Amino acid sequence: MKKATITRIWIAGLVVLVIGLVIGGISLGMMLTNGGHWEPAATGNGSDFIPTMNGYFWTTLGFVITGFTVALAGFVVQVVAWIGALLNTNRLADKTWFWIMLGSGLLAFVTGPVGLAGMIAYIIVGPDGMALPQYEAPRHEQPQYQQPWYEQPMPAQPPQTPVLKR
Repeated sequence: MKKATITRIWIAGLVVLVIGLVIGGISLGMMLTNGGHWEPAATGNGSDFIPTMNGYFWTTLGFVITGFTVALAGFVVQVVAWIGALLNTNRLADKTWFWIMLGSGLLAFVTGPVGLAGMIAYIIVGPDGMALPQYEAPRHEQPQYQQPWYEQPMPAQPPQTPVLKR
């Protein structure tokens, strides 16, 4: 994948992820605020949410599920872009960018901002492994195939034999 393609895919994934988190987060807040009521827990520690089973609750629940599913799709798209960046940087002779991308990507599964910083650094200043000339093996000409005498087509007329004079 070219770096420009990786950049477009990663930014699209980031936009989809943010949109999904905003929709899911707002819907979750609305559901927990207006979609039921809070009662003290039976154990005395904390509270329990008791939903009101009406259209408002089910609508906000649908938006919560939709928003967080969209966010998951954006995350998957970002992982695809990260894998593309790994493959792109692996083509380079100097593996520094490959190790930076691998380390920041693996740390992103634990702490998100590290992966975000790694991808932003790659997008801004990272090299494009596809811009390098490809090694092409030297081409050797294949020997021309010659048909054996018994596979050659017969001439239309028999050959003329020279007449010998005595």
